[in-house]
Order: sequence, then structure tokens, then C-alpha cells
Amino acid sequence: MKRSNLFIACSILALATPAFAQDNSAPDEPYDGGEIIVTAQKSAESLTKAPIAVSVVQQDALDRQGLSSADALVTTAPNLQLSQNGFSIRGIGSNNSFSGYSTVATQIDGIYDPSAQVLQLGLFDIGAVEVLRGPQGTVYGRNATAGVVNINTADPGFRFAAEGDIQYASRNQMRVRAAVDLPVTDTLAIRVAGFRLADDGLDPYLGAGEAWGKTDLSAVRVTALWEPTSTVSWRVSLNYGENQGTIPLSYMRSYNYYPDADMAYTGTDIRNGLFGPGVTVYDKQYNPGVEDVTDNRINTKYYAARSRLSWDVTPNLTATWLAGYSMLKDNGVTASTGVFEQRAVDAKTETWSHELDLNYEIGRFSMVAGAYIYQDKKPSGSALIHAGNTAPYPFNSVFNMFGAKVVGEGFNISTIDAVDVVNYNSNVGSKSQALFGQAKYELLDGLNITGGVRATWDQVLSRNTQLVCAGGTVTLETMNPTTCPVGDPIAFTDDTDRPEAKYSKVNWRAGLDYQITPQLMAYGTVSTGYRSGGLQSSSNPVAFRSYEPETVTNYEAGIRADLFDRRLFLGLTAYQMDYNNLQVASIIVDPIQGPIPVSTNAAKARIRGVELETRFSPTRNDHFSGYVSFLDTNFLSFPNGQDNLYSADTMYNIFGPILGFSSIPSQTADFSGNELPNAPRWSGRVSYAHDFYIGDGKLTPAVDFYVQSRTFADIGNYAQSRNGSYTKTDLNLTYVFPGENLTLTAFVNNLEDERIAQNVTTVWSSTVVNYSAPRTIGGRVGFRF
Repeated sequence: MKRSNLFIACSILALATPAFAQDNSAPDEPYDGGEIIVTAQKSAESLTKAPIAVSVVQQDALDRQGLSSADALVTTAPNLQLSQNGFSIRGIGSNNSFSGYSTVATQIDGIYDPSAQVLQLGLFDIGAVEVLRGPQGTVYGRNATAGVVNINTADPGFRFAAEGDIQYASRNQMRVRAAVDLPVTDTLAIRVAGFRLADDGLDPYLGAGEAWGKTDLSAVRVTALWEPTSTVSWRVSLNYGENQGTIPLSYMRSYNYYPDADMAYTGTDIRNGLFGPGVTVYDKQYNPGVEDVTDNRINTKYYAARSRLSWDVTPNLTATWLAGYSMLKDNGVTASTGVFEQRAVDAKTETWSHELDLNYEIGRFSMVAGAYIYQDKKPSGSALIHAGNTAPYPFNSVFNMFGAKVVGEGFNISTIDAVDVVNYNSNVGSKSQALFGQAKYELLDGLNITGGVRATWDQVLSRNTQLVCAGGTVTLETMNPTTCPVGDPIAFTDDTDRPEAKYSKVNWRAGLDYQITPQLMAYGTVSTGYRSGGLQSSSNPVAFRSYEPETVTNYEAGIRADLFDRRLFLGLTAYQMDYNNLQVASIIVDPIQGPIPVSTNAAKARIRGVELETRFSPTRNDHFSGYVSFLDTNFLSFPNGQDNLYSADTMYNIFGPILGFSSIPSQTADFSGNELPNAPRWSGRVSYAHDFYIGDGKLTPAVDFYVQSRTFADIGNYAQSRNGSYTKTDLNLTYVFPGENLTLTAFVNNLEDERIAQNVTTVWSSTVVNYSAPRTIGGRVGFRF
């Protein structure tokens, strides 16, 4: 850890710790810290009695940290990170955005949504967020092998109320949020909530029409709650959101060169004989060619309807029907690095699902059982990909002779246009059906046994056409499903009649929990999880046209304690997760398409660790929360991983032999023993807030401090993809006026002003990254009446 980070960490801990010994204003009287109810297992229960690793993030914590999108939830719960297709939990998450569904299922108001783009569309008007860690294979099913994030939006109130805030911050960031409760009748209430966030962007325009990393989000939600009788409740929400911002700017964090390379080498020792010792230069600069990018604009629109109908059939039986529909329209740029570009053209993704849950409880026995059906599909739209290649010195001399796009001078890399790929969707997506049940029985007073099972049937479709043309020749105006604008097609694949792939799995859960005292509970569980396999383009090499399901068995034990009249909560969890056929993202070099991202299966992986969470309110004015996590991950067996660092691209292998140089076949390596990507061995968070009462008003300073150890960004654990340890400190000062109708807040987020590397990709020539936001300073005015 950097010395400055250590100094900040020690200073904040020194500031927070003595505060527990004093209460500056509140009288010494009994204080109940309050009970937190979770629905993590699809039935309401106290957080301290839930035999599962679950964290709850409430709206006040989201506000204090200035969180405005779901992806900003990372670090708020143990081992919750961001991957390129959603969330990552305990080191399980994708390190590229092309690897199918996230291993962490995101649920919004109980409805599963597979799109990572939805996470950008505003985190506003939230009741609470629940983060479930570990496989949730029984009550949640597939694609939840790492965990689940439940985002529960606020319910309408049955009396008129309004609340909101206006925020202004660095980079001309303006955020407006508002919500109003409208009681229509004694049984019907409506809540309307809106959100707007815009700023000037994180990085300069360069050659584009907009600054890079610009935020431009808008969203609105209308929620109705109807309770016609005391036993029936129907909640419906209609949602709209749009993202008109820009993608992050790509930086080249480092580049490689090989001064002793033998480009005419004919032996078999590619790493040593052909490449020779390499030199890595760490010099953060714009990725070559990104200055010439003219369009970096995101253009997505999101529509969703979610319904929850509950009926208390008898005092012991409740039936709940969950139904949802969403449509995501994408007509913008999704990636543009200066070498690689992808844009969606009138693309549409639709999802719908239905779930029937039955909750039954009588005496010592309780059960939840249900049936589930789901589908997502891309029925139309297309994608245009410009795939370029890069080469390090001295291999870049080949590109320079054959028309490099960016000519690398000295030891710098060169780039060249490779191919343009045009994909047209006819039906790409998946279907899923499941039956599940989970029951609990109290064997003895305080001793419960839990058992659950879920049967899942999945179907995966990948029906489209793919046209490969010469690089730098296809434009939006000239793209065509079957014809290249210049020359004959390099390749054409028609998968419109491709058979669907079918997968199925039965998962189970078994556990014991014991209420040792009314304030202390211990539990142990064994559970399994499953992530469906998938299809990839049939134009890929044979070994990369599909991938198998991954499965996991999780062994977990924990203690939950709620002490001192709920002033102190302690949650301790120890676990081991054993994966088979773990799905990982890799980049391979296709002889026709060049470097392409694919999903592959590692043989075995093991994840184990310990998580400690706490909340402590020694007085009614002092509030402390935090966690510390130890995480140990490795591939137990991964003998044939794709070695990106020593695999040349297609264009070099085409042009090099013409000049008398040896071709460089794709290399594999034994990654057994390597760490999983984005899995810090140590991470921790400490938050502290103190309430000072000034007259009838309240002043609350707060600090949120996060720290994590170094990580690797890829399965190869390359030195170039190593991300160092870092800290992030957020400071917050809020004054609540008498009557609690008006609040003023000043804040500093990322006090260290450190831009954290994200989306790190290492290939033979260089390492490309995006960076998170720098220090943000601002103020907020809130109202409520």
C-alpha cells in the first residue's frame, strides 16, 4: 500500500475510534438500534436470524456516499466488485463484457434482469439493497453461482408526501431526484419518482464530438400499490430510463517490446527463442488511435414493467405471483479503444418472466415453493465491429511495411486494421424453466434444519449471420448482411437455423441453524449452484463454439449476533466454494477474425475466505459500521489457458511469412495455481457518523473509508495486469434543519484523488485500461414534507 494511503487510513481510524467514548448531546436513556428485515430467502426474516451471508445497504448509506447507479454499489458489501458484464462476488465475475450472463443475478423488485447496461440507469428511490454472497441455487436458480443483488425500490405511501434533492459537484455534475406519494383512495396509492444526472465527462474530447466518460442519465418510475382487502396486495411499477452519455476513454497503461526477438526463429520455444526477454514500459498515455475516434456516444433506452400480486390465502398460506417485462434498445457505441470498436445498430433485447411462490408456515414448519419461467432474446438489430490488431517492437515492423494505421516509432507499438465484422440477429438469447422448494423445520427449540432443491431446464439460442470483411471498409451506411462494400467476404456464417443448446441441473441446499441465545445464532450450510452453458459463433475455431455449464458446491458456516439492545450487530462467515468447469473469459487469436474474446471452461477452482461485518451504535448519536474480508482464490487445475501475452495476432501471421519471418501460433499456458481475477486477498470498509444536536437541528459529519489489497485483472496473472492496493475515502457533512424538512450536505468523494484502473486487458503488445472518477467535491440540498 502506498505511504499516503497508509497515512490516510491511520488518520481516519484514529479519528473514528475515540468517538465511541462520548455522547455530546443525547441523554443517557435506553436505545434500541432497530431491527433489519430481509427477504433474501423469499420470506421475511430478521437479518440476525437469516442463515445466509447477506448484507443490507439502506438508502441513507447510498445517499451519504453519493451513489447514483447500481454499479457504484461495489465496496459497500464484503467482496462485492464490478466485472465487465455485471457484479463480481468473492472473485467470481467476468473480466470481459462478451462472456455471457453475469454470475451474480441482479433482481429489481424481485424480477431478474440480465443486462449490465441497466446498472447504469440510475440507483434512485431505493428502499434497500440486499447482497447475497455465495451460490443461491434453490430459491434463485441459474446464473447465481456467485450470489444475488436484490434492489428493492421504495413503496408508495398512503398519505401525501414529497421528497428529493438537488446536487452540484465537480465537472459541472448536476443531479436532481424527486419522489411524491399520491394517495388515490384508502386502498390505492401511487408513487412517482424521477432522476436526472449529467456532467461534463472525465476526460477530454480528443477527436470525438463529446468528452469521454460523460454522464447523461434520465429515469422515471411510477409505482402503484393497491390493497383492496386485508389479504390481497398488488404492486405494479412502470420504468423508463435512458443513457445518452459517452463510453470511458481507453488508456495504454504499459507497452512491451522485445529487443532480442528472433523473428526468423524456427524452433519450438516461442517464449524464449522467438520473443526473448521482454521489457515493459509503464507510461500511462492514450491508447494509440483513440485520438482519431469521432463517435463515443452511448445511446440506450430502457423500458420495464414489474408486478407483484400477493394473496394471503389462509393465515398459514401466502401466494405471490411475480411478473416482469423489459426492453433495452441500443443504438450507440459500446466500445472504442482506437484499435477495437463495437457499436449496436437498432439492437433490441427483450426479457419476460413469471414466477409463482407459495409460502406456507404452521407450527415448527415453514416452506417456500414455486415455479419459474423466463426468456430473453434479441429478435432483431445488428452489431458492427471494427477489429484492429497491434504489434510490439520489433514485430511491428511488419505492420509498418504493410500499411500500419498507427506507426510505432522507436519501441512503441503499431496498429493496423484487420477485419470488420457485421452481425445480424434473428434470435439470440435463452429460455429457462424451474421448479423449486425450500423448507425449514424446528427440530428442537431454537434448532432448525433446512433443505431445498431446484430443478432447472435451460435452452440457449444463437441464431444470426456473421459477415467478415476487410478491415476499415464497412461503415454504418454501407453495412449489409451478406455483402462487403470492398472486395469479397473473408468469411460468412449463417446460423439462423442453428439448433438450440439444452442444459439442465438439479441444485440442492442443506443446513442447520441454532439460536444459541435470543441474541446469538449459529448456522452451517452446504449448497450447490449452476450457471448455464452457452453458444458462441460457429465461425470460431471448433473448440470455442460453445462452453459447458459451471457448477459450484459451497460450504459455509456463520455466527450472527445482535447485542446490547440491537446496538451491536456482528456477522461472521467462513466459506469454501469448489468450482467445476468454471467459465472464464479469454482472448484467442482466430486465423480469420484475429483476436476475439471467448468464454472457456477452467477445470477446477477453489475460493475460500472469512467475512466479518459489524454495525455499532454505542449511543444514539454514534453510528459505526464496517467489514473486513479475507479471500483466498486459485485455479486448482487449469492446464490449457489461453496465453495472451505470447500469442501474435492474425495480421502479423499473414504478413510476417511474406517477409520471411516465422508465424507465431496461439500459445497456451498452465494457469493452475493462479489467482482468480479481481479478487483482493484483503479488503475492508469502515464508516462512522456522529450526530450533533444544535438547537432543534442536527449536524452529522460522516466518513466512509475503503481499502483493498492488490489484484490481478486476468487469469494469466501477468505483471502488466496487476492492480496495486488502494484506498478510497468519502467525507460527508449534513445539517438537518428543525422540522427535518430541509437538509444541506457537503461532501468529498475519493479524497485520495486516485483514479482506479478498471476493465484491464493485457495482450502481447500492451495493457489497456479505463479509469474510475477522480476526486469529486460537491453539495446537496434535500427536502421532505
